[in-house]
Amino acid sequence: MLVVMMFCAATVAQAHETTRSYVTITQDDGAMTAQVRIAFRDIEVAVWMDENLDGNITWGETKQRLAAVHAYFTSVFQLDAGGACTLTPTGADVSSDAGIDYLDLEFAVICPVADAPLTATSRLFAEIDPDHRMFLTANLAGAITTTLLSASNPTVVINTETAGLLNSFLTYFKSGIEHLTGGADHLVFLLVIMLPAVASGMGKRAAILNVIAVLTGFTAAHALSLTAAATDFLRPPSTIIEILIALSIVVTAIDNVRPFIPAPRAAVAAFFGIIHGFGFASALGVLHLSGSGLAVALIGFNLGIEVAQIVLVVIALPILFLIGKSRVLLWAGSILAGGIGMFWVWVRVGL
Repeated sequence: MLVVMMFCAATVAQAHETTRSYVTITQDDGAMTAQVRIAFRDIEVAVWMDENLDGNITWGETKQRLAAVHAYFTSVFQLDAGGACTLTPTGADVSSDAGIDYLDLEFAVICPVADAPLTATSRLFAEIDPDHRMFLTANLAGAITTTLLSASNPTVVINTETAGLLNSFLTYFKSGIEHLTGGADHLVFLLVIMLPAVASGMGKRAAILNVIAVLTGFTAAHALSLTAAATDFLRPPSTIIEILIALSIVVTAIDNVRPFIPAPRAAVAAFFGIIHGFGFASALGVLHLSGSGLAVALIGFNLGIEVAQIVLVVIALPILFLIGKSRVLLWAGSILAGGIGMFWVWVRVGL
Protein backbone atom coordinates (compact mmCIF):
# COMPACT_ATOMS: atom_id res chain seq x y z
CA MET A 1 0.00 0.00 0.00
CA LEU A 2 2.93 2.29 0.72
CA VAL A 3 4.10 1.89 -2.88
CA VAL A 4 0.68 2.80 -4.19
CA MET A 5 0.73 6.00 -2.20
CA MET A 6 4.30 6.71 -3.32
CA PHE A 7 3.25 6.54 -6.95
CA CYS A 8 -0.09 8.31 -6.63
CA ALA A 9 0.11 10.96 -3.95
CA ALA A 10 0.74 14.64 -4.40
CA THR A 11 -0.02 14.76 -8.14
CA VAL A 12 -3.43 13.11 -8.20
CA ALA A 13 -5.33 16.01 -9.69
CA GLN A 14 -2.92 17.21 -12.35
CA ALA A 15 -2.51 16.26 -15.99
CA HIS A 16 0.69 14.44 -16.74
CA GLU A 17 2.49 17.21 -18.60
CA THR A 18 3.85 20.50 -17.32
CA THR A 19 3.72 23.66 -19.45
CA ARG A 20 6.22 23.89 -22.30
CA SER A 21 7.36 26.60 -24.66
CA TYR A 22 9.57 26.45 -27.74
CA VAL A 23 12.16 28.99 -28.92
CA THR A 24 14.28 28.66 -32.06
CA ILE A 25 17.22 31.04 -32.54
CA THR A 26 18.74 31.21 -36.02
CA GLN A 27 21.90 33.07 -37.01
CA ASP A 28 22.56 33.44 -40.73
CA ASP A 29 25.07 35.82 -42.33
CA GLY A 30 25.26 37.87 -39.16
CA ALA A 31 21.48 38.30 -38.86
CA MET A 32 19.76 36.63 -35.92
CA THR A 33 16.09 35.83 -35.41
CA ALA A 34 14.10 34.21 -32.61
CA GLN A 35 10.89 32.28 -33.22
CA VAL A 36 8.72 31.58 -30.19
CA ARG A 37 5.79 29.17 -29.73
CA ILE A 38 3.65 29.55 -26.61
CA ALA A 39 0.35 27.80 -25.96
CA PHE A 40 -2.57 30.22 -25.68
CA ARG A 41 -3.77 28.39 -22.57
CA ASP A 42 -0.47 29.32 -20.87
CA ILE A 43 0.06 32.88 -22.09
CA GLU A 44 -3.56 33.74 -21.20
CA VAL A 45 -2.75 33.11 -17.54
CA ALA A 46 0.27 35.44 -17.64
CA VAL A 47 -1.19 38.10 -19.94
CA TRP A 48 -4.96 38.50 -19.99
CA MET A 49 -6.19 38.17 -23.61
CA ASP A 50 -9.81 36.98 -23.56
CA GLU A 51 -11.38 40.43 -23.52
CA ASN A 52 -15.05 39.37 -23.57
CA LEU A 53 -14.47 36.40 -21.22
CA ASP A 54 -16.20 33.95 -23.55
CA GLY A 55 -13.45 31.34 -23.24
CA ASN A 56 -12.41 31.82 -26.87
CA ILE A 57 -9.44 34.02 -27.80
CA THR A 58 -9.95 35.51 -31.26
CA TRP A 59 -7.26 36.91 -33.53
CA GLY A 60 -8.72 40.37 -32.95
CA GLU A 61 -8.29 39.99 -29.19
CA THR A 62 -4.78 38.59 -29.75
CA LYS A 63 -3.71 41.60 -31.83
CA GLN A 64 -4.98 44.00 -29.19
CA ARG A 65 -2.83 42.29 -26.55
CA LEU A 66 0.30 41.64 -28.65
CA ALA A 67 2.15 44.62 -27.17
CA ALA A 68 1.51 43.25 -23.66
CA VAL A 69 2.60 39.77 -24.74
CA HIS A 70 5.81 41.13 -26.28
CA ALA A 71 6.52 43.15 -23.15
CA TYR A 72 5.95 40.14 -20.92
CA PHE A 73 8.10 37.81 -23.00
CA THR A 74 11.05 40.18 -23.32
CA SER A 75 10.91 40.79 -19.56
CA VAL A 76 11.33 37.08 -18.78
CA PHE A 77 13.55 35.98 -21.68
CA GLN A 78 16.91 37.60 -22.38
CA LEU A 79 19.79 37.01 -24.77
CA ASP A 80 23.31 38.28 -24.21
CA ALA A 81 26.30 38.36 -26.56
CA GLY A 82 28.92 40.85 -25.46
CA GLY A 83 26.07 42.68 -23.72
CA ALA A 84 22.29 42.57 -23.64
CA CYS A 85 20.69 41.80 -27.01
CA THR A 86 17.64 43.67 -28.29
CA LEU A 87 14.57 41.65 -29.32
CA THR A 88 12.35 43.54 -31.76
CA PRO A 89 8.95 42.04 -32.70
CA THR A 90 8.67 41.37 -36.45
CA GLY A 91 5.65 39.11 -36.74
CA ALA A 92 2.94 37.08 -35.04
CA ASP A 93 0.68 34.23 -36.09
CA VAL A 94 -1.39 31.39 -34.67
CA SER A 95 -1.11 27.65 -35.20
CA SER A 96 -2.54 24.44 -33.84
CA ASP A 97 -0.82 21.18 -33.01
CA ALA A 98 -2.45 18.04 -31.59
CA GLY A 99 -5.47 20.05 -30.49
CA ILE A 100 -3.41 22.76 -28.74
CA ASP A 101 -3.54 26.34 -30.05
CA TYR A 102 -0.25 28.24 -30.12
CA LEU A 103 0.74 31.87 -30.44
CA ASP A 104 3.78 32.11 -32.74
CA LEU A 105 5.98 35.16 -32.29
CA GLU A 106 9.00 36.28 -34.29
CA PHE A 107 11.73 38.68 -33.18
CA ALA A 108 14.75 40.25 -34.85
CA VAL A 109 17.73 39.92 -32.49
CA ILE A 110 20.55 42.47 -32.42
CA CYS A 111 23.51 41.82 -30.10
CA PRO A 112 26.47 44.10 -29.26
CA VAL A 113 29.01 41.48 -30.40
CA ALA A 114 27.64 39.27 -33.15
CA ASP A 115 30.29 36.54 -32.88
CA ALA A 116 30.39 36.37 -29.05
CA PRO A 117 29.06 33.30 -27.22
CA LEU A 118 25.28 33.60 -26.87
CA THR A 119 23.82 33.40 -23.36
CA ALA A 120 20.09 32.73 -23.01
CA THR A 121 18.17 33.19 -19.76
CA SER A 122 14.51 32.33 -19.25
CA ARG A 123 12.10 32.92 -16.39
CA LEU A 124 9.06 32.33 -18.60
CA PHE A 125 5.97 31.36 -16.55
CA ALA A 126 8.10 31.02 -13.41
CA GLU A 127 5.36 32.68 -11.40
CA ILE A 128 2.71 30.37 -12.88
CA ASP A 129 4.36 26.97 -13.22
CA PRO A 130 7.74 26.45 -11.52
CA ASP A 131 8.07 23.20 -13.48
CA HIS A 132 7.82 24.96 -16.84
CA ARG A 133 10.27 23.77 -19.51
CA MET A 134 11.51 25.75 -22.50
CA PHE A 135 12.97 23.88 -25.46
CA LEU A 136 15.60 26.26 -26.82
CA THR A 137 16.94 25.29 -30.25
CA ALA A 138 19.84 27.28 -31.68
CA ASN A 139 21.12 27.15 -35.25
CA LEU A 140 24.41 29.04 -35.15
CA ALA A 141 26.55 28.88 -38.27
CA GLY A 142 24.93 25.58 -39.23
CA ALA A 143 25.53 23.94 -35.83
CA ILE A 144 22.17 22.97 -34.33
CA THR A 145 21.63 22.16 -30.69
CA THR A 146 18.65 21.94 -28.33
CA THR A 147 18.73 22.78 -24.63
CA LEU A 148 16.13 22.69 -21.87
CA LEU A 149 15.71 25.79 -19.72
CA SER A 150 13.84 25.59 -16.43
CA ALA A 151 13.66 27.17 -12.99
CA SER A 152 16.56 24.97 -11.87
CA ASN A 153 18.51 25.60 -15.08
CA PRO A 154 17.48 29.07 -16.30
CA THR A 155 20.65 29.99 -18.19
CA VAL A 156 22.65 28.37 -20.98
CA VAL A 157 25.69 29.50 -22.96
CA ILE A 158 25.54 28.49 -26.62
CA ASN A 159 28.59 28.51 -28.86
CA THR A 160 30.25 26.26 -31.41
CA GLU A 161 31.79 24.16 -28.62
CA THR A 162 28.53 23.43 -26.80
CA ALA A 163 26.44 23.09 -29.97
CA GLY A 164 25.94 19.76 -31.67
CA LEU A 165 24.06 16.48 -31.62
CA LEU A 166 25.58 15.16 -28.38
CA ASN A 167 24.29 18.09 -26.37
CA SER A 168 20.89 17.73 -28.03
CA PHE A 169 20.84 14.00 -27.23
CA LEU A 170 21.52 14.71 -23.56
CA THR A 171 18.76 17.33 -23.55
CA TYR A 172 16.17 14.92 -24.95
CA PHE A 173 17.42 12.10 -22.69
CA LYS A 174 16.89 14.32 -19.65
CA SER A 175 13.51 15.42 -20.97
CA GLY A 176 12.44 11.77 -21.36
CA ILE A 177 13.36 11.04 -17.75
CA GLU A 178 11.52 14.13 -16.52
CA HIS A 179 8.48 13.40 -18.67
CA LEU A 180 8.03 9.92 -17.19
CA THR A 181 8.90 10.70 -13.57
CA GLY A 182 6.78 13.86 -13.66
CA GLY A 183 3.80 12.05 -15.19
CA ALA A 184 1.61 10.80 -12.37
CA ASP A 185 -0.72 8.99 -14.78
CA HIS A 186 2.11 7.05 -16.42
CA LEU A 187 3.48 6.07 -13.00
CA VAL A 188 0.09 4.85 -11.79
CA PHE A 189 -0.32 2.78 -14.96
CA LEU A 190 3.10 1.17 -14.44
CA LEU A 191 2.06 0.25 -10.93
CA VAL A 192 -1.25 -1.24 -12.04
CA ILE A 193 0.31 -3.49 -14.67
CA MET A 194 2.95 -4.73 -12.18
CA LEU A 195 0.59 -5.65 -9.34
CA PRO A 196 -0.84 -8.92 -10.73
CA ALA A 197 2.60 -10.50 -11.19
CA VAL A 198 3.55 -9.80 -7.59
CA ALA A 199 0.23 -10.88 -6.09
CA SER A 200 -0.26 -13.97 -8.29
CA GLY A 201 1.53 -16.34 -5.95
CA MET A 202 4.19 -17.25 -8.52
CA GLY A 203 7.86 -17.29 -7.54
CA LYS A 204 9.97 -14.16 -7.66
CA ARG A 205 11.83 -15.27 -10.78
CA ALA A 206 8.59 -16.01 -12.64
CA ALA A 207 7.06 -12.73 -11.44
CA ILE A 208 10.06 -10.73 -12.59
CA LEU A 209 9.96 -12.41 -16.03
CA ASN A 210 6.25 -11.65 -16.21
CA VAL A 211 6.88 -7.98 -15.44
CA ILE A 212 9.68 -7.87 -18.03
CA ALA A 213 7.33 -9.28 -20.68
CA VAL A 214 4.65 -6.74 -19.80
CA LEU A 215 7.09 -3.82 -19.86
CA THR A 216 8.57 -5.01 -23.16
CA GLY A 217 5.13 -4.89 -24.78
CA PHE A 218 4.43 -1.48 -23.27
CA THR A 219 7.83 -0.12 -24.34
CA ALA A 220 7.69 -1.38 -27.93
CA ALA A 221 4.20 0.00 -28.43
CA HIS A 222 4.77 3.46 -26.99
CA ALA A 223 8.04 3.80 -28.92
CA LEU A 224 6.11 3.19 -32.17
CA SER A 225 3.30 5.65 -31.44
CA LEU A 226 5.76 8.25 -30.13
CA THR A 227 7.67 8.00 -33.41
CA ALA A 228 4.45 8.19 -35.46
CA ALA A 229 3.41 11.36 -33.65
CA ALA A 230 6.85 13.01 -33.72
CA THR A 231 7.07 12.45 -37.49
CA ASP A 232 3.52 13.78 -38.01
CA PHE A 233 2.43 10.41 -39.42
CA LEU A 234 -0.40 10.23 -36.88
CA ARG A 235 -1.15 12.85 -34.22
CA PRO A 236 -4.43 12.48 -32.30
CA PRO A 237 -5.64 15.51 -30.30
CA SER A 238 -3.88 15.70 -26.95
CA THR A 239 -7.14 16.22 -25.04
CA ILE A 240 -8.46 12.87 -26.29
CA ILE A 241 -5.17 11.13 -25.50
CA GLU A 242 -5.20 12.51 -21.94
CA ILE A 243 -8.67 11.04 -21.40
CA LEU A 244 -7.69 7.68 -22.92
CA ILE A 245 -4.58 7.49 -20.72
CA ALA A 246 -6.75 7.93 -17.64
CA LEU A 247 -9.18 5.30 -18.98
CA SER A 248 -6.29 2.87 -19.49
CA ILE A 249 -5.67 3.01 -15.74
CA VAL A 250 -9.32 2.43 -14.92
CA VAL A 251 -9.73 -0.50 -17.33
CA THR A 252 -6.49 -2.20 -16.22
CA ALA A 253 -7.36 -1.72 -12.55
CA ILE A 254 -10.80 -3.31 -13.08
CA ASP A 255 -9.18 -6.21 -14.95
CA ASN A 256 -6.85 -6.71 -11.98
CA VAL A 257 -9.78 -7.12 -9.59
CA ARG A 258 -12.16 -8.96 -11.92
CA PRO A 259 -10.38 -10.20 -15.06
CA PHE A 260 -12.42 -9.69 -18.22
CA ILE A 261 -9.88 -8.95 -20.96
CA PRO A 262 -9.27 -12.17 -23.00
CA ALA A 263 -5.64 -11.37 -23.80
CA PRO A 264 -2.23 -11.82 -22.15
CA ARG A 265 -1.21 -8.93 -19.90
CA ALA A 266 1.74 -8.14 -22.22
CA ALA A 267 -0.73 -7.62 -25.09
CA VAL A 268 -2.89 -5.39 -22.90
CA ALA A 269 0.16 -3.34 -21.93
CA ALA A 270 1.15 -3.03 -25.59
CA PHE A 271 -2.33 -1.86 -26.57
CA PHE A 272 -2.38 0.83 -23.92
CA GLY A 273 1.29 1.59 -24.63
CA ILE A 274 0.20 2.94 -28.01
CA ILE A 275 -1.99 5.50 -26.24
CA HIS A 276 0.69 6.43 -23.71
CA GLY A 277 3.19 6.88 -26.53
CA PHE A 278 1.04 9.61 -28.04
CA GLY A 279 1.06 11.22 -24.60
CA PHE A 280 4.86 11.03 -24.45
CA ALA A 281 5.08 12.60 -27.92
CA SER A 282 3.32 15.77 -26.77
CA ALA A 283 6.69 17.07 -25.54
CA LEU A 284 8.26 16.76 -28.98
CA GLY A 285 5.43 17.43 -31.41
CA VAL A 286 5.71 21.16 -31.97
CA LEU A 287 9.46 21.01 -32.53
CA HIS A 288 8.79 19.81 -36.11
CA LEU A 289 12.17 18.15 -36.35
CA SER A 290 13.64 16.35 -39.35
CA GLY A 291 16.76 14.44 -40.37
CA SER A 292 19.46 13.90 -37.76
CA GLY A 293 17.75 16.29 -35.35
CA LEU A 294 14.62 14.10 -35.35
CA ALA A 295 16.63 10.90 -34.96
CA VAL A 296 18.57 12.31 -32.00
CA ALA A 297 15.37 13.55 -30.36
CA LEU A 298 13.58 10.20 -30.73
CA ILE A 299 16.53 8.11 -29.55
CA GLY A 300 17.39 10.39 -26.63
CA PHE A 301 13.78 10.89 -25.50
CA ASN A 302 12.91 7.18 -25.77
CA LEU A 303 16.05 6.13 -23.91
CA GLY A 304 15.33 8.66 -21.18
CA ILE A 305 11.82 7.25 -20.75
CA GLU A 306 13.08 3.66 -20.69
CA VAL A 307 15.89 4.32 -18.22
CA ALA A 308 13.49 6.10 -15.86
CA GLN A 309 10.97 3.29 -16.29
CA ILE A 310 13.52 0.57 -15.53
CA VAL A 311 14.87 2.39 -12.47
CA LEU A 312 11.37 2.87 -11.06
CA VAL A 313 10.45 -0.77 -11.62
CA VAL A 314 13.71 -1.96 -10.04
CA ILE A 315 12.92 0.16 -6.98
CA ALA A 316 9.22 -0.74 -6.80
CA LEU A 317 9.38 -4.52 -7.29
CA PRO A 318 11.45 -5.33 -4.17
CA ILE A 319 9.15 -3.12 -2.09
CA LEU A 320 6.09 -4.89 -3.49
CA PHE A 321 7.65 -8.29 -2.76
CA LEU A 322 8.52 -7.09 0.73
CA ILE A 323 4.90 -6.16 1.37
CA GLY A 324 3.96 -9.69 0.36
CA LYS A 325 2.20 -11.74 -2.27
CA SER A 326 -1.23 -10.77 -1.09
CA ARG A 327 -4.53 -10.48 -2.91
CA VAL A 328 -5.26 -7.63 -0.52
CA LEU A 329 -2.36 -5.70 -2.06
CA LEU A 330 -3.70 -6.39 -5.55
CA TRP A 331 -7.24 -5.35 -4.70
CA ALA A 332 -6.35 -2.33 -2.54
CA GLY A 333 -3.75 -1.02 -4.99
CA SER A 334 -6.01 -1.55 -8.01
CA ILE A 335 -9.06 0.03 -6.38
CA LEU A 336 -7.09 3.08 -5.29
CA ALA A 337 -5.43 3.45 -8.71
CA GLY A 338 -8.75 2.90 -10.48
CA GLY A 339 -10.39 5.58 -8.35
CA ILE A 340 -7.61 8.01 -9.19
CA GLY A 341 -7.96 7.12 -12.89
CA MET A 342 -11.72 7.77 -12.74
CA PHE A 343 -11.06 11.14 -11.14
CA TRP A 344 -8.64 12.01 -13.94
CA VAL A 345 -11.24 10.98 -16.53
CA TRP A 346 -13.81 13.26 -14.87
CA VAL A 347 -11.39 16.19 -14.71
CA ARG A 348 -10.13 15.80 -18.28
CA VAL A 349 -13.53 15.31 -19.84
CA GLY A 350 -14.58 18.54 -18.15
CA LEU A 351 -11.64 20.51 -19.61
